Amino acid sequence: MKYLIDSFSCADVKRVMAYYPTEGVTPNPAIVCREKTEYRARLIEIACAVNGGLMHVQTMQTEASAMLREAEALNALLGKDGCGAQLFVKLPATAEGLKACRLLKDKGIGVTMTAIFSPQQALICARAGADFVAPYVNKLSDVGDGLECVRRICEIFRLHSIGTQVLSASFRNVEQVTQMALAGSHYITLPAAFYEKLIYHPMTELAIAGFENDWQGVYGDKKPIDLI
Repeated sequence: MKYLIDSFSCADVKRVMAYYPTEGVTPNPAIVCREKTEYRARLIEIACAVNGGLMHVQTMQTEASAMLREAEALNALLGKDGCGAQLFVKLPATAEGLKACRLLKDKGIGVTMTAIFSPQQALICARAGADFVAPYVNKLSDVGDGLECVRRICEIFRLHSIGTQVLSASFRNVEQVTQMALAGSHYITLPAAFYEKLIYHPMTELAIAGFENDWQGVYGDKKPIDLI
């Protein structure tokens, strides 16, 4: 399972990518709006920050023809000024979204079908040519079993040799992230602040403190670099 950053803050994206093994970004419209910034400039800035990584950018259109125009504009912008970022246009899992997906794939533009809430939605989006499908785990859990839905999507894709990648989103805790890896999700996307939770464990802190105490008992404040 690979990691993506759910953020439209360039500072957050750069900080997370400096420390953690991430593949790109997936800002949804709600996250974009929180930044209250000039959209075009920030889009280019983040595309360059991901340094050839994945950019999942959502259209705000509701009809296939308008989705197509917006996707082509995004593709032209990032193709010219995006520092080699790999664009995947996020489309809603609707009939219009399916139509737009097929049109975009004919043009060679990457597609992520988003707001997935059932295995059948995921399957039909995959058959329409989507590169990624994005189930919302937390919101699914509000109306059913989010983990089980993702597990079933992954199993269907495996059984039918479907190459579409599962990109799971929306989590409350680290255990849910672990369960996504066990379910077979290919990618997850997380807010920048969530990454510190992935690496933290109190026993690790205790182990490090024990190492430091043992070392100081013999070598004092000197470090290995001072002794070699």
